[in-house]
Amino acid sequence: MKTARIAIRLVAATILAGGFLLSCATGGAPGTAEAAPFPLAAAGASFGAQGLSAFAKENLASFATFTLSNGLPVIVKRNSSNSVEHISLVFRGGSAASRPESAGIEALSLKTMARGSAKYSYEDIQALLDETSSAIGSASSLDYSSYSLTTLDKYFERLFPVWVDNLVEPAFKEADFDQALSQAKLALQTKEQDPWAKTGLETNRILFAGHPYASSPDGTEGTLAAAKLEDVKAWYASRVRADALFVVAVGDFDPAALRGRLESGLGRLPSSGAAGPGSVSPLSRSGPGSIVKVEFPQSKGMGYLRGDFAAPAPRESDYMPLSLGLKLLSDLLFDVVRDKHGAVYSPGAYIRGFNANYGSITLFKTKIPGKAKAYIDEAMALLHSGKAVAIDPEASTDGYAPVAEVLESAKAQYINGLYESQATNAAIAGRIAGSVINTGDYRSYLLDVDRIRAVTAGQVLAAIDKYVLKGSIAWVALGSSEVLDPVQAGDFQGFTAAP
Repeated sequence: MKTARIAIRLVAATILAGGFLLSCATGGAPGTAEAAPFPLAAAGASFGAQGLSAFAKENLASFATFTLSNGLPVIVKRNSSNSVEHISLVFRGGSAASRPESAGIEALSLKTMARGSAKYSYEDIQALLDETSSAIGSASSLDYSSYSLTTLDKYFERLFPVWVDNLVEPAFKEADFDQALSQAKLALQTKEQDPWAKTGLETNRILFAGHPYASSPDGTEGTLAAAKLEDVKAWYASRVRADALFVVAVGDFDPAALRGRLESGLGRLPSSGAAGPGSVSPLSRSGPGSIVKVEFPQSKGMGYLRGDFAAPAPRESDYMPLSLGLKLLSDLLFDVVRDKHGAVYSPGAYIRGFNANYGSITLFKTKIPGKAKAYIDEAMALLHSGKAVAIDPEASTDGYAPVAEVLESAKAQYINGLYESQATNAAIAGRIAGSVINTGDYRSYLLDVDRIRAVTAGQVLAAIDKYVLKGSIAWVALGSSEVLDPVQAGDFQGFTAAP
């Protein structure tokens, strides 16, 4: 196992050295259509005062921005390296903008809208999508939602009017709503019956208590049972306003031509003149860690363990150090908990990318969640002492090396992951939308590589100490009763490595 991880590290470093940057190359610069409609002050850096990487410089030249007559901002990123065109209408606020009693209504509304409009029935839309191998879809998260079209450039003119009509004049038929609601209930039921998904639901319920994130994008059994078509119509009337929306388009677009199409389409959406949804406050937990045991007889002797903790948002200076620190911890968990003690099928540690952010330590499939906590502590103690899994464990006396020696390899893997996350136009659009939501600057994701490269070993260890060792972690252990009985609350109040 150690040899395999060594190979992965070396391949990652080799790919970077060979210029993997070029996989994200874009077409010729379209220029900026007008003054950008977003504040241009990326978190922690400047686009003019500092030297930029080749990746950032090349991609900056591919952007154009403009604003429709109703105030709707549009970001266009020219990419002529493929024939796919992607466009998304992004709704600020996400489920955090909903009340807990209406959780899931945003996702349900978007799914209903996709099923028909004034001009196009569900059958017409599906026939056209099948014929062109295209996709119209939606996604809902805690901070924002999106409604997107992905198609080949030769079909864009045929599909674009359908996408627009779904947004501007949705049919909102009772039958379409009923079908969307049925699918939402089935999806939630599937999560409730899956032990790992259920573990996540329970952890989020505890971590998000009293916070806007308590409004799950998927809804709850209670909110979906109470949902009515009138609720969907009310959501549309209050939220589909130019003030709370923006458009991201990635592909070989002519910005001027796209502007004309959008003006005659989305330019018809009303603007209330009011500010869009505001930012959410950070998650806050204090005191010792806690453990909640959730009985799940269907797990058949298998347990699942997850601990969540408040973490810095992507715009904050500690985000990249903690991201890299959790990458090193994940390797240590694999080495100690899985390889050394054989206590788990798959361990991990990672941070997310929300405005009120959080991270997780996870054990997927363990028969001994109680004993496994001591093994997590063992891995954490190694990291706290400044050690990580060595790039070549066999060349080390104990298989470990100082964090400073391993950090560059971890950075290389992390950077490769960032590039791989931009493999499609839809994925690039997601990075742009996330940048707007997290920093207000559509370009800020271009600085992530430079932010990673600037991280020091001292910053990594300080972030781990602040957010994990000294953090208040909400643990959930899920499994059948015989698996949960040995789990002791006192073991989860902190780490034995904590100072």
